[in-house]
Order: sequence, then C-alpha cells, then structure tokens
Amino acid sequence: MGEQGEMLQKLKRAMLAMGDEWLLIEEIDLEQDTFEVLHNSLDAFGIIVPETGSYSSQNRQVEQYVAIEYQSCRTEFCSLEGLRSRLESTDHAECEYMVDGNKMWRRDKFRVIEWRDGAPVKVIWLHENINETKEYEWEQQQAVNQSYSQSKQAYQFKNMYLKRIGQEIQDPINVIVGNAVLAKTFSSKPEQVMENVGNILDSAKAAYRMVKQLEIMDGIQEGSIQMDSKAFSIWQLIRNTKDMVQASLHVRHQSLRIDAAQLYHEYVLGDAQKLQQILLNLLKNGCSYTQYLGEIYFGVREIPDDDEYGIYEFYVQDNGVGMSSRFQKIMFEPFAREYSDRIENTEGAGLGLVIVQNLVHMMGGEIRVETTYTKGTKISIQLRLRYGEAPAAVIGEDEVLDWTGWAQSPWQDVHFQSEHVLLVEENDKVASAGKELFSQGGLVVDRALNGEDAIQIFQRSPENYYRLILIDMNLPYISGYETIMGIRHLRRRDAAGVPVITITSNLMASEIAENPYGIKAQFIKPVSVCDLMEAVQKNI
Repeated sequence: MGEQGEMLQKLKRAMLAMGDEWLLIEEIDLEQDTFEVLHNSLDAFGIIVPETGSYSSQNRQVEQYVAIEYQSCRTEFCSLEGLRSRLESTDHAECEYMVDGNKMWRRDKFRVIEWRDGAPVKVIWLHENINETKEYEWEQQQAVNQSYSQSKQAYQFKNMYLKRIGQEIQDPINVIVGNAVLAKTFSSKPEQVMENVGNILDSAKAAYRMVKQLEIMDGIQEGSIQMDSKAFSIWQLIRNTKDMVQASLHVRHQSLRIDAAQLYHEYVLGDAQKLQQILLNLLKNGCSYTQYLGEIYFGVREIPDDDEYGIYEFYVQDNGVGMSSRFQKIMFEPFAREYSDRIENTEGAGLGLVIVQNLVHMMGGEIRVETTYTKGTKISIQLRLRYGEAPAAVIGEDEVLDWTGWAQSPWQDVHFQSEHVLLVEENDKVASAGKELFSQGGLVVDRALNGEDAIQIFQRSPENYYRLILIDMNLPYISGYETIMGIRHLRRRDAAGVPVITITSNLMASEIAENPYGIKAQFIKPVSVCDLMEAVQKNI
C-alpha cells in the first residue's frame, strides 16, 4: 500500500502540473450512467464539479457553458448513445468546440479502458484546454490566407499588366515594321532611310522600356530591388534623360527648359540608374499630358545639408492638362491614367507614378505633387545624397532589339493617281509611317487625330473626296465603331458606301462574323504591310 500510495501521489502531482491543459479527467461507466472525478482544475474558472454523479445529467449541465453554435453537436456527441456508437469500432473519440462567454477552445477526448462482450463499458474523459493550439492554428491559417491573397493579387496584377502592355506595345511594333519596309523600299534615298532607322530605334526603345517597367514592378512587389551607391554626375544624368524624350518633344512641338542654376555639387553617390528611371517617368508623363506647343520645365535645386550631404530637389513642371480631383485620389495606383479632351494620345501602361513613388521611398526620399486641372502639374522629389568626388558615366539609353526578315516592297509596280485616303490614328509615329507609306504609292493621305475629328473632316470634304478610310479602332473617347457609324449616318450620298479598313489590337471572332458597319477588311496588330496594301488596292 505504501508504494501504491506513493505512486498515486506522483500521478496526482503530474496531473496538477498539467492543470493548464487538462482541466478535468473523469472515469465514466456507460452501463451505470455514472462518473467519478479523477482530476479537476475547473474550480479556477468558478465551475463546481461534484466528485460523482449521473453522467447524463452532467452532460446536459455542461451544455450551458458551450457556445450556442456548438451546443447541439457537442451534447449529441458526448451522450451515452453517441459514445457507445462511436466507441464500438475504436477505442477513442474526440470533439472540439468553443465555450461561451470568453470564447475559449476546448477538446473532449474519450478513451475506452474496459470492454465487455465487445462493447465499451468504462471510458476516461479528458477535458482539454486547446486555446493556445487553436490560436496558433488560426495565426498560421491567417498567414496562409494572406500569402494566398498576396499571390492572387500579384497574379491578377501581372495579368492586367501583360494585357495592357500587349495592347500598348503593338503601336511601336507597327512603327518598327512600317519604317523597316520603307527603309528597304527606298534604300536609294539615304535621308529617308536615316529617318526610318531613327523611328525604328525610338520605337524599339519605347517597347523595351515597357518591358523594363514590368521588371521593376516585379522587383518592387518581391522586395528584390537593390540600391547601388556609386559616384555619378547629376548634370550628365539630366542631359541623358532629356535626350531620351527628345523625339517625343519634337513630334509634339513642345519646348523643354532645363534649370540647374542651383546645382552646386554636381557629383554625388547613389543609384544613377534608379534615379534616371524616376526622372524619365516624370518627363514622359509631362510630355504625354501636355498639349502640342506646350512647355515643360525640368530642373534640380540643391539645398545644402552639411559638409557631406545635400538635399537635392528634382522637379518636372508642365502647363498641360493637370489632374482632375478624381485622378488625384488614384494617381499612385497601378494602371491609373488621366484622360482629357485636350490631349490626343497618352503612351504607357499607367505604372509610371507607381514606380516613381516606390523608388523614391526606397531611396529614402519624398515626393510632392502640385496640380491644377487644365493648368498644369509640378511633381517634385527630394533625395538626401552624399557628395562624391569622382565622376562616373551614367548608364545611357538602352541598346535594344535586332529586327530581321524585312518585308518586300508593298507596292511592286502599283501606283495610284492621287486618290484621297482618310487615316484615323491617334499615335503620331504610327500616323507618320502610314502617311509616308501611302504617299510613296501615289495616295494623298489626310490624318484625323480621333473619332470626332474624323467625322468632322469627312463632313467638311467634297462628296466622293475620300476613296478609303483607314481607322485604328482603339481610339480614345469615341471608339472606332462609333466613328464609323457617325460617318455612315451623315446626310450625304458617299457616307454609306465609302470603303473602311480597320486595324485593332483585340479583334474578336464574333466581330468579324457580324460586321454591321460595312467594313471591307479588318486587321489585327501587328499588321502585315503587304496584306494591308493588297486590301487598299482592292478597295480603292
């Protein structure tokens, strides 16, 4: 008896040590419907449990402590009938539920300790506190859900960007292919070839920059972008960035004024490539959202900080369309773009300001936007940069793409007799390449900037003046289809029958089958120049 008593005391101490987890342990007689308490820690929660009694009565009393959504399920599971049926084929059963009031989690475990004729007779009931386990599981599930949500958002973001870039990149591809054909066709005219090559390079670089934007956004989302710290010349960086937008400025007849009068320390330490990306995005936005003949100011101002560092404020200011109050709320969101009837074309996928904001913050800087709708915008960034002693070359413009397999001359002994064509295209370079291509075949090309412009030009022209309309269907404000219907409904005899050829980036099969607009031919970008010219010859 002494050894057995000592053993029982050790067992009791062990159970007390587990009191935080095992709140109640009972032996239950399923035949007699009785229970006997072996260990009890529920008194710490103000719950009185008798040493012995009716198990069925106790089970009904326990129900009042169980959260209402678990009551019926727990009561049925732990009833005599429920335990007998569940324990006939196994020696254990368990259920989990929440207790009411403090919403703590509990687990009831039942283990058979005595059988008679293949049926359970006596079981041990272990009433366990599993709140910490459930909290951990909940935290883990939340982490999984958050990770899934972030992955899903990243996937949706990537899909949206790929869809947008797929549409945007078709314009530079068309310019490249069109100018390549022209360069080969008129190879005996060096000036013409050089102009075509220049357009090809500009468009190839534009396409390449779109791909680089995607890489930068991937790096931002993944947190994998690393900041460099090398000496470079701010003045050289400004000049190189200006050169990158020179073609866009020329096409739009915009003036760019450089202000570096308050630049005292030209050489600094930092990431020249990331800073150039920031300034290039701001300048491209300034060009895109400023009307023809507009003015853009690009400058830097140094505010001395101490002997080793300076505060550099870079800014781009324009007298363009400004930002509406609606756009100001979403300007730093992916794919956000401002629309205005004062501008005809905006390039890019709507990620410029998102990238600028993220890179500026990663460089420890600040960004400030001042804008007045219809008056213009000024975007400034402030960076604290360490002074450098030696100059370093700023990374120049990207060397990109080598196109091969030029198309053959599209005209091949075909020459028109100055028939008039109306070209409806918002992109300046695409329109320029198209006008040059058609003009070399003997056509006279007039350009409309958008759908409304096309309707007005056609309405003002003499009857039967235009023998063909070539229209890009991806137009702002008034779609290509609305433009065609607007021309068809004009009260003049040639409006209903003038041939129309369309070019689009997302033509659906159903649109080809239905075609209620009298369209003679439809092309998807990038367009085969020879196929396009064949359609022109057929319909003029």
